Amino acid sequence: MKVNNTLFEKLLKNNSFSKKDFSTYSKIPYDTVVGWRKRNNVPAYAMVILKDMIYRQKLNLEALKEFQKEDKLKIDYSLTKNEEKRLKSVFWGTNYTIGDIVKGIKEKNQKILNQLEKNLPFSMQNQIIGKLANA
Repeated sequence: MKVNNTLFEKLLKNNSFSKKDFSTYSKIPYDTVVGWRKRNNVPAYAMVILKDMIYRQKLNLEALKEFQKEDKLKIDYSLTKNEEKRLKSVFWGTNYTIGDIVKGIKEKNQKILNQLEKNLPFSMQNQIIGKLANA
């Protein structure tokens, strides 16, 4: 498949990448990438690499947005670092984040409450549940 250089450069520009960025990401020498302009021909594998580069950039942006949402959740509850660590350790190995755990406790999710009863001392359970019920 023949791809002309203008399409390649347009994709780079629209996604705010430079040829140097592409060269570094793909481990293709920069001189080779620049040489494609003279021939007005870009190999098909370069377009595949560029599509992958664009896709990964979008994934990184989505991941950053998720982390920012996670930070906002920390404002919603007033647990000490020790209590937060204990909660995380109770749900270690699961896909629950601290935000999911807090939400489950507030909504009285039986699955989460049963896990707490099994793995936390009674005094710590009451302390955490009391704080979250009042928050």
